Amino acid sequence: MLERVDITYISPCLAEPDKIRLKARLGKSIEEVLPYLNAVMEGASFNPAVPCITIRRDFRVLTLYPEELTMIKAENSTDAMQVIEWLKKQIRDIWERKDEITPDYTRSEKPHPLMIYKQLPGTNCGACGETNCMAFAFKLLGGEQEVDNCRPLKEGDYLESREMLNNLFVS
Repeated sequence: MLERVDITYISPCLAEPDKIRLKARLGKSIEEVLPYLNAVMEGASFNPAVPCITIRRDFRVLTLYPEELTMIKAENSTDAMQVIEWLKKQIRDIWERKDEITPDYTRSEKPHPLMIYKQLPGTNCGACGETNCMAFAFKLLGGEQEVDNCRPLKEGDYLESREMLNNLFVS
């Protein structure tokens, strides 16, 4: 199903500057496989309206569109290529088993990093120990940070945001 992936852009990751982010063009459209990935891949976040699916591979975040891939938090280009090879194998394996899988066309309601970031103060103060608020948002999603570690969220102007974030991340 997916044989070719051409990296078209690499830059430092905004969330973790010691890592990279990238964009790549896919050799052909994989739109048909997205609902199957949604049905099988644990923790996937699917948006059929776009269409796209976001998948976590350890600490890396991959978003697949019909003809494009984005990845953030890859260690380096070698790491990114290894993850791309893993993804190609996953897609091929799932597509080969498609007759055994019921595709899932439902939209996932998992929070996205930008949704979390928009609730943060945006001060990039570093009081939480992260380099900026975007890094903090990613760490919240990855379970590596806690809402209470953001000091400005404890102030009056951000109490609503704190409550929303606590509802998402505090069990």
